[in-house]
Amino acid sequence: MFNSNRIFYHNTIWFIILRKNNKLGIGECNPILDKLALSNLNKFEKELNLILRKVISLKKTKIFFYQKYISYPSIFFGLEQAFISLKNQFPILYNSPFFLGKKGVSINSLMWLNSFHYHDEEKIIKEISKNLSNGFSFIKMKINSIYFEYQYSILKKIKKKYPFIKIRVDANGCFENIKKVLHCLNKLYQLNIVHSVEQPIPSKNWKKMSKICKKSKLPIALDEELEGIYKLQEKQKLLDIIHPKYIVLKPSVNGGFHGTKEWILEAIKRKIEWWISSSLESNIGLNSIAQWTFVMDEKYFNKYKRVHGLNTGRLYINNWISPLEVKKGSIWYNPYLKWKIF
Repeated sequence: MFNSNRIFYHNTIWFIILRKNNKLGIGECNPILDKLALSNLNKFEKELNLILRKVISLKKTKIFFYQKYISYPSIFFGLEQAFISLKNQFPILYNSPFFLGKKGVSINSLMWLNSFHYHDEEKIIKEISKNLSNGFSFIKMKINSIYFEYQYSILKKIKKKYPFIKIRVDANGCFENIKKVLHCLNKLYQLNIVHSVEQPIPSKNWKKMSKICKKSKLPIALDEELEGIYKLQEKQKLLDIIHPKYIVLKPSVNGGFHGTKEWILEAIKRKIEWWISSSLESNIGLNSIAQWTFVMDEKYFNKYKRVHGLNTGRLYINNWISPLEVKKGSIWYNPYLKWKIF
């Protein structure tokens, strides 16, 4: 699998497993999108072992007792999951209509335009048709600036056949020049099927991104821009300077549920919309994120139906067998199906 910038052949994931009074807690530490962790996985593993020794020593089951010892957001998130699921007995994190199988969480489907070769238009149209028949109202597409004109021509063909479709375009920061990105955004706007564009330029360019947000006719969503920002004041500063239409939140990158909720609350204050995305987690992490996302949706209800990005579990060749199901454009928890982990 790959996005606009990188190819992923495999992924190494660590799991925290806690047992107490016949209860089980499991948390997933997935560093695949954590650039700091990927540069030195041995250091990542050493810190994880240190944290687990602290847990055994302190015997505390609240995440905040360990926050000062953790430097990787995916470790923080894994321990946070483990504690919550220990308290409620894995696989339960939040006992809600989602966990009981009564309600689903709306999600977008996912397509990589980069994975299609030239003259694959017919294949792409068939894939779109399949997604629509499966109940998806939003389709997320990864693009690349190098192949933009070809990908734009595909989107034009999609528009002609399915003028009612809504597409989230994810650029993964692939554009460099403001003039070029605004030109491309304007072309996408004219199609009238593009909902928003995620991260058009590389992160850490706040002034440029702010300018794009002001001048673009298409709504801009920040994604990688939020990575590495954990202090509340920095979050406030970023949102005030750039003021995007949307932010895309990943708990394993944005400081777990705690850090992600901070982003949500600050976004709501500024009338910035948000949705939750997974970070290529296995079904263990995806289960946690889906349960939490449902709770957040219910708590911070908006008249516009949020469509989240929780459709990445299927990308793995080997994944845990779980009760998570994608159907009718949503992710569901089927309480009649069993987990197969150990």
